[in-house]
This record gives sequence, C-alpha cells and structure tokens, in this order.
Amino acid sequence: MLVNPEIRQKLWKFTLRTSYSSDYLLQPKEWGKKIDIKKCFPDHIKNYWLELGSGWGEVAIELAKENPTTGFLLMERKIDRVIATETKQKELGLENIRYMTVNFQWFFTELLEKEMFETILINFPDPWPKRKHHKNRVMKPKFLEEVHSLLAPNGRLLFATDYGPYARKCISMFRKTSKFNWDGTEEYSFDRSEFPRSFFETEKRNEGKQIYYLERNKV
Repeated sequence: MLVNPEIRQKLWKFTLRTSYSSDYLLQPKEWGKKIDIKKCFPDHIKNYWLELGSGWGEVAIELAKENPTTGFLLMERKIDRVIATETKQKELGLENIRYMTVNFQWFFTELLEKEMFETILINFPDPWPKRKHHKNRVMKPKFLEEVHSLLAPNGRLLFATDYGPYARKCISMFRKTSKFNWDGTEEYSFDRSEFPRSFFETEKRNEGKQIYYLERNKV
C-alpha cells in the first residue's frame, strides 16, 4: 500500500519480527510470495472469511463455532489479543481459525491471493475523528479497491462503526464506486441482531452509542 520502496522494505523486515509463535500463525517468509491460504487450513474447509482487526476474537470464535467448514483468517497486530483468542479457540477445539499479526495497512494484497474470501469483516476501526488524522483511516478508495480484489465473486464486505461522520464518509465512498452495490433500498442499518457482538460493540451499546452497519456486495 505504501509507495516508497525503501520504506516498504524496512516495514517488511519489521513485519517478520514477532514474539508470538504458534501452529495457527501464518507468518510471511519471503517478500513477494503470497501465502497459500488453502494449505494452511484443514482439508474440510470449503470457503474463507477475513477479519481485519479482530480484537479479542469474540466475533470470530462464535462464527467459527457456527460454521465449521469455513476458515477464518484474523489479522490483528496486538499480540495479547491474538493469544487470548487462540487460548479460547483451543479450549473449544476449533481448527478453523488462523492468525496473521501483520499490519494490514502496510501489507495486504501483497500477502493474500485474489478472490480468496467469501466475506471480509471490518468491525469498529479507529475513526480518527480529527480532520488532520483522517489520512490514517482504514476506509479509503484505494483500500476498497484492494478489498474488492480479495473478495470472491459476489463476495461481501461487512463494516461497522459507532462514529456517525465516519459512517457517512464510507457511504459517500461507496456511492462513488462501481465495484460494490447493496441489497434492498437502505444503505446502512442500525441493527445486526443475528450477528455475534464483540466486547467493544457491547460496551458501546451499553453507553447508548448508535451503531452503523454497512454491507456491500462485490460487483
């Protein structure tokens, strides 16, 4: 995603260093070589989800329990959160979750095969509310192009935020691209009742925050 080759190389070297080691960790080994996701999951897995910023893993754990033939790849930079999720995964005997500790805002499409994921989930990314920090937001036109390339045909993107201005900005971006559309007439929803809730989402709801849910389909 970054343009400067020198900076990209330095960040790549930083990415290779991690204190976390696990059979469930998918750690890139070679620059320019994509990870073969299918070889990293059991043979019975039929399709794949990608969660960007999985937090403490509550959502992925529940989805993995309900969908044993789906492989869930979680990208989360904070090692303590990954360890906590894996501990719960092992307690439940779930074999359909894998992890990457790579910062997906640095490296994303460089590591993953195109049209691999049925669903890409982005729950409550940092809204960076100050205007001078908007450049740090995940949801930007270039990022949507990368998500589009990783989604399988007719794949879907799920996004949630409790920050209204961020939600409205995302809606505006989706209106300007022909790569995604949505079912029905509403561009967003205030409810996703049949979907698992993370600790963070529950906390925000208990505070009385309004949650905005966007769902888009790959065109």
